[in-house]
Amino acid sequence: MATPSALSGIRVVDFSHVYQGPVGTQLLADYGADVIKVERPDAGDWSRRWGPFVHGVSLPYAGLNRNKRSFALNVKSEQGKAAIRALIATADVVVHNFRAGVMEKLGLGYEQLAAQHPRLVYASSGGWGDHGPSADRARGGHDLMARAEAGWFTQPDPAKPPFPAGISADYPAGLMLMQGILMALLSRESTGKGQRVTTDLLSVAFHAHSWEGPAAMNAARVTEVSGVSANEAIVDKSFATQDGYLEISPVFSDNAVRDIAVAIGLGDLSRRAEFATHAQQQANRRALNELLAARFRERTTGAWLAELEPKGVFCAKINTLEEATEDAQLNANGMVIEVDHPQAGVLRLPGTPVRLHGTPPVPRRSAPGLGEQTVEILRELGYDDAALAALKQDGAIG
Repeated sequence: MATPSALSGIRVVDFSHVYQGPVGTQLLADYGADVIKVERPDAGDWSRRWGPFVHGVSLPYAGLNRNKRSFALNVKSEQGKAAIRALIATADVVVHNFRAGVMEKLGLGYEQLAAQHPRLVYASSGGWGDHGPSADRARGGHDLMARAEAGWFTQPDPAKPPFPAGISADYPAGLMLMQGILMALLSRESTGKGQRVTTDLLSVAFHAHSWEGPAAMNAARVTEVSGVSANEAIVDKSFATQDGYLEISPVFSDNAVRDIAVAIGLGDLSRRAEFATHAQQQANRRALNELLAARFRERTTGAWLAELEPKGVFCAKINTLEEATEDAQLNANGMVIEVDHPQAGVLRLPGTPVRLHGTPPVPRRSAPGLGEQTVEILRELGYDDAALAALKQDGAIG
């Protein structure tokens, strides 16, 4: 007998598109939720048109929408509105990442739906937040805009403009949205009531500064810089080797310069006057890192890994994304999966990073074609042939 999925019986009506919403709803789908992706009949999710492609199938779309069902419906037509309301009546969760006001104009805002469906969890993630100057004017939002305003651009060379650092804010925003949905569903178990769940790109991008942010927010009150934080500011993060690049993590040591230098055969550099304290190491960090860099270039990445790991120096080979796909540990973690797509064939895709060992994720189906399950879902809602014909005549479905 097959083990039931963790979210079996949970239905999610998903209006989200591109990246921010779909990454969260895909994880819900991986764990068995019935995620019904509502799309425009003429074009579908924007990401369907963003390549690269395999036989006409968008790889970004394929990577974010497996295990979902596509419901292509014109929600602006009267028949379409009736059908979507019938679908929402069966749902546990509604998700969207539209600008403020879009769902309200369709009659599908939180207040409009919650009055009829008090157990509904209504989740949305936008660019800026629920209130405030950017949110109140319904400003369009995008990953890079959020990273720019949340302090995620970096400028190592003052003579050149700053550029974006970190990963796309869409990814953690989608994960935060998913967590909010799960918390709201858990709360519903005890209260019997659904609720509104919101997050946004700007807030999530800023929250990602949780480690270094407090230092910046309290800079005038800092009394001492030492230990791990000082080590990380002194030692470069990467070094060229004979055949690639090596990452060095100067952590879990009160004197990382000593530990790294001794491990690579340079002796205890912290005994030199110019490197004797954290302050002196910081002042002379360029000279220090030039010494380290010259030594690291003498051997291959693999040789350094074999040398440094037994000595307790945290380090790693710097992979390209293509190399990471072949990484033995990532594959052991199930992070490279194969999904058979009826149009594109077998696609290798990122797996699911959260592992529930009693109810593991199951890749049941590939990302759906536009409107692939529209009729199937309508029939589940009780639409017969005559009702389907009426929907077509009204322009609600193709």
